[in-house]
Amino acid sequence: MATLNLNAINKSFGSAKVLHDISLAIEDKEFVVFVGPSGCGKSTLLRIIAGLEESTSGSIHIGDEDVSDAAPVDRGISMVFQSYALYPHLSVYENIAFPLRVQKMPKDELEERVQRAAGILQLTEKLDLKPGQLSGGQRQRVAIGRSIVRNPKVFLFDEPLSNLDAALRGDMRVELSQLHSQLDATMVYVTHDQVEAMTMADRIVVLNGGKVEQFGSPMELYHHPATKFVAGFIGQPNMNFVPATVLETSGALTVELDGGHKMSLPVDTSGVRKGDTVEVGIRPEHVTLSDEGLDITVNVLERLGGISITYGTIGNGTRFCASLSGDAPIQQGKNMRLSVAPEDCHVFQSNGNVLRRKSAPALVA
Repeated sequence: MATLNLNAINKSFGSAKVLHDISLAIEDKEFVVFVGPSGCGKSTLLRIIAGLEESTSGSIHIGDEDVSDAAPVDRGISMVFQSYALYPHLSVYENIAFPLRVQKMPKDELEERVQRAAGILQLTEKLDLKPGQLSGGQRQRVAIGRSIVRNPKVFLFDEPLSNLDAALRGDMRVELSQLHSQLDATMVYVTHDQVEAMTMADRIVVLNGGKVEQFGSPMELYHHPATKFVAGFIGQPNMNFVPATVLETSGALTVELDGGHKMSLPVDTSGVRKGDTVEVGIRPEHVTLSDEGLDITVNVLERLGGISITYGTIGNGTRFCASLSGDAPIQQGKNMRLSVAPEDCHVFQSNGNVLRRKSAPALVA
């Protein structure tokens, strides 16, 4: 396996620039996920790494080799696409073996590689079947097996689970994580699903408008989002953003939230002045029922067993979501009060950048 380094990658389609000066250093055997909304450039970036798309400028190194101008077959990569792209008339065995037959690999070595890949992916009993006789998850495993047999330096995955139903996606997330551990491989994975990113990645690249908003571990992005965009994209349910007016900047930042509740927040106050408008980010899971605090009108209540999700409004109609215990004493159409620890809050300026917190929760690797 190998490291993967992207140096100042830019990409334009005519006058439209879709990737802006992207530089990333991906470590050997690391599982990195590119995540972001549709149109953010994540699949284009993956295709540039694969050699299926040319960058306008910049360079790509896999290991010690500059592969910027190399053909896809010479880059030491293997790509799994969103569509399974299997040959329907060939057996599972022949689908997995196909790239090795193209290379005219000796029969004994081909047999060994196919059987090894089938064993890893629990397809040994399916080798004689055709793709039409398999489930969606099994077909995706065949596509992955076709990549494994090539022994690539870097595996690339372009939204490989998006065609599967919700239950199967959950199962395949586990299988892909186990596969990464078994192969000890460098993997780059593209998805628009932040749950996939959080559960599978060693590190996550959050892309927005063709730019890297933040690159870090899942818990780093969760606890220390650098921008409002990252804060709103990472975490489920999404973070609440409550408008607030700055009352005091000496020591801690004192603000008055929409609805009148005042808070003193332990953040760096340089760059903000009394009277400024900011937004306070509060995660739904960080609030608790209280006799005082934020006054929320509950518009929708979802009882999910272990948790209850409420959707309501605060102050002048600012939407607010709370995640509480399953048996929380709350009612739809009624008001409730919620408290939140100041150290669990995030503060964002009008440009979307976060005010650095003076104290923060310890990170979990």
